[in-house]
Amino acid sequence: FVMLFLLGLDSAFSFVEAFLTVLQDAPLFEGVGRWKICLALTVVAWLLSFIYATDAGLNFLDTIDYYINFVMLLVGGFETFAAGWIYGIEDQIRSLGAIVVFTYMATTFGSITLACCLWFGISGDSAVWAGFVGLILSYATGMVFVAYLMRKNNETASWKSMFYELMFKNVMDLKEDLSAIVGWIPTLWALLTKHFIPPAVVILFANLCDDETSTGDKVFGHYGGYPFKPYQILGILCVVFVGFLFTSSLVFPRMYAAFLKPDDLETKGDAAKAEVSILRVVSNENDATYSGAAAIDMEESGSLKPVDEHLDSVSGTIEA
Repeated sequence: FVMLFLLGLDSAFSFVEAFLTVLQDAPLFEGVGRWKICLALTVVAWLLSFIYATDAGLNFLDTIDYYINFVMLLVGGFETFAAGWIYGIEDQIRSLGAIVVFTYMATTFGSITLACCLWFGISGDSAVWAGFVGLILSYATGMVFVAYLMRKNNETASWKSMFYELMFKNVMDLKEDLSAIVGWIPTLWALLTKHFIPPAVVILFANLCDDETSTGDKVFGHYGGYPFKPYQILGILCVVFVGFLFTSSLVFPRMYAAFLKPDDLETKGDAAKAEVSILRVVSNENDATYSGAAAIDMEESGSLKPVDEHLDSVSGTIEA
């Protein structure tokens, strides 16, 4: 009993500490004492936990525990996708082109999704073979198209350098960046983070969604035979909430601007100032280079058209 009690306390510490650190670093809570934020979090969590102290508490616990499996798969999938596929994507796009990067991404996860549809959508022993055949054919076809796009965009680079840039460089850069802080990280971690764990999570999530009860209904929404209201709907809302957090951060990232650390805001501000300074320097250089030619064209044509065209181009550059 003491071991389980201490284990529960340790879990509570880890949950509260992670949430507390994010809130404390946010400008929204600047100047608010750490103990005050911690007190507010623990009081809210304490109030929410009363649902498990009722006569139906074990039923709620059983139902929520099942749907937490979906939440953990979503969280793990989003984390590894961000680390293996989103980190350094700007450099990949500059080097290879956006169409190559996103076509490769669609090829990888599209083939896995097709295989899952065949594995869990077809009944009988043929489903396994159909899934693997669909996976191999769709992935091979997609990679041929990716190779064609890479060669079309860059006719001088070697195949080795382009495929390394596309498949490994960003996650290897992440490994090096993390190694500078936490110490040595094996290369296998980087390879698994990008090429194994995200597809595996997709397969596990599809398998969990396809699970059926003894009556033939999907377990999702019918777990344990508990009524849909309030048990099933509460568990489903937990899954929807996590999906909403991820989707909204992609579509409306400004929603979470209040949680950015002050040094992150300063870094972004400095980068923006640097870009504006570069634009000004380039614009000044273009003005100096152009002024002589514009004057000659104006004398020859007897109009201000060359100068007007130049001013239009400069204003367009500044707006961009």
